[in-house]
Amino acid sequence: MSETKLTLDTFELYCDVVGNPTPEIQWWYAEINRVDSFKQLWDGARKRRVSINTAYGNNGVSVLGITRLTLEDSGTYECRASNDPRRNDLRQNPAITWIRAQATISVLQSEWSMSCST
Repeated sequence: MSETKLTLDTFELYCDVVGNPTPEIQWWYAEINRVDSFKQLWDGARKRRVSINTAYGNNGVSVLGITRLTLEDSGTYECRASNDPRRNDLRQNPAITWIRAQATISVLQSEWSMSCST
C-alpha cells in the first residue's frame, strides 16, 4: 500500500491479526530509502503526534495514527505480529518469525498563500 499526504494532514493504518495464542502487535518505521534501518514506534512518540491503540481478544487489532504530518514522517510503516513466547527473550538468537505488513507514506509540502495589504 502506498499513500500520499500533505504536511499537517493525519493518517491512520490498521492491522488485524489472528493466531493462537493471539499475536503481539508492534509498529515499526523506516525512512525513505532506508528500509534496512527500521525503528520501533510507540504511543506518544514524535512529540505526542503518534497514537497507537491496540486491543486483544480472539484476534489483535491495532491502529497507528500520526497527526500534524511533517516531511520527516515520510517512510515505510510496518505492522509486525508474533505469538512466539520467546519473541522478547534477549538470550535467544533472533530467529523469531514476525509476520509483517507494510505501507509507504509520502508527505508533500502543502500549498499556502499569504496576502499583505497596506
